[in-house]
Amino acid sequence: MFDARPTVLFLDDDLDILTSASLVLERGGFGFVGLETPAAARERLAQGGVDLLLLDLNFRRGDTSGEAGLAFLEAALAATPELPVVVVTGHSGMAIAIQAMRLGAQDFVVKPWNNDRFLGSIQAALTAPLRVPAGLPPKDLNLERSERTLVQAALTRHGFNVSQAAKDLGITRAALYRRMEKHGL
Repeated sequence: MFDARPTVLFLDDDLDILTSASLVLERGGFGFVGLETPAAARERLAQGGVDLLLLDLNFRRGDTSGEAGLAFLEAALAATPELPVVVVTGHSGMAIAIQAMRLGAQDFVVKPWNNDRFLGSIQAALTAPLRVPAGLPPKDLNLERSERTLVQAALTRHGFNVSQAAKDLGITRAALYRRMEKHGL
């Protein structure tokens, strides 16, 4: 029997996170594959039939650098550049999430996630037009410019509703107001 639901592959080393995501995604109308190792995820992606990759950035206990996840992201997008990717992070912070988006991830979700935001990010990544950069520019690692871009994007996405934009960014309204003032927004 053919399953018309989009299939989401989630790579995360935490079985509790995978179980939680499975419940949310299956209730949201998605097929779900949860894998705990990069090797298993690479093998499953090579088989095809995955519509979106959810990617944790840290695969080893105590590692919060995000390097393993960024390396996996680069390799996955090199093999299948049309694959939508949403980064799911709890420890790496905004700077690593920004770097993942620069490498080609469509969005990021912060753990613990809001179920509606989580599903919304996945749906948006699946329906967004493919962004294929024409000749990658040098990586701009300036955190100030990146932060301004993210804040501005969140405000625009939510019609300048500060409460929703702050929630989307995973920060408090007060923190968002400080960043808006800092960046002249």
